[in-house]
Amino acid sequence: MPPMPTMTPSSLSPLAATGAPASRARALLRRSLRWRLQCAGLALAGLVYLAGAGPTLAEPSAEPPRRVVSINLCTDQLAMLIAAPGQLVSVSRFARDPGMSLMTAEADRFPINHGLAEEVFRLEPDLVLAGTFTKRATVNLLRRLDRRVEEFAPANDFDDIRAAVRRMGALLGQETRAQALIAGLDAELAAAREHAGRPRPTPAPVIGSFAANSFTTGDGTLENAIVTRAGYRHLGADLGLAGTTRLPLEALVLADPDYLLVWERYASDPSRAAAVVRHPALEARFGETRRVAADTRAWICGTPLTASAITRLRAAVDAVTPRREAAR
Repeated sequence: MPPMPTMTPSSLSPLAATGAPASRARALLRRSLRWRLQCAGLALAGLVYLAGAGPTLAEPSAEPPRRVVSINLCTDQLAMLIAAPGQLVSVSRFARDPGMSLMTAEADRFPINHGLAEEVFRLEPDLVLAGTFTKRATVNLLRRLDRRVEEFAPANDFDDIRAAVRRMGALLGQETRAQALIAGLDAELAAAREHAGRPRPTPAPVIGSFAANSFTTGDGTLENAIVTRAGYRHLGADLGLAGTTRLPLEALVLADPDYLLVWERYASDPSRAAAVVRHPALEARFGETRRVAADTRAWICGTPLTASAITRLRAAVDAVTPRREAAR
């Protein structure tokens, strides 16, 4: 048998064959091998994905789920209102945030999660509740792991809230609980409508909103639905705005609404994004007699608890109106 050829740098690298130093040739060889391994890994990952043909959706079960995990603030609150004892096993960390959640006391009874696929999977849920804006990587991975994930879109009016409550009740097998919540919501809205029908200024006062990064809302939003249900006009809708959008500070000052919603969560927010809500121009135009404090928590998510925002808004406006009339 002929002797095996001796491997030298010149036989391993074309660059070494040209006379390049052996150490440099070995470094290039290592780099080339790493690159080839990375390419092979990417190719394998691609084949696995193609073989899976995209996310796998778990089939719904005829039995009510026994281990439900919520990874969204709005589904947290809906689930805590509707789920049977022991059925909900975890809620998102936002459910305990006193600046965002109306149900922090209830949330203290549940373990929290951070919306990570690995921690949710370890909880062995047979149903995961998410929002349509929940991180797509988490939702897609959980589905590929054969976990059932149901997504809820943000509520833009009270019809959306009813639909979400009804759907949550059906998913959890708690239709009776859901229907009772809808009946309570309708009763509260009827009382608010009766109160709004009492004699008020004509035309109705205009309420504007201005949040961090100059965001406001317009038609087709939960904020607009709350304002109009309270018997007022919303500045964004009057300006022809729709959805959530930015409103330049100058445009707000020139529009000069009767009242300005002041969101409590930004009162002490030191961020640059929230600095605009404390701009001197706003302070000069909208003094204490034209500012209406709003509890942000009741406006973030559409739940049966949102109806309380209507009565609170009306009470806040009624509290500053006498001072405004006296200041004229």
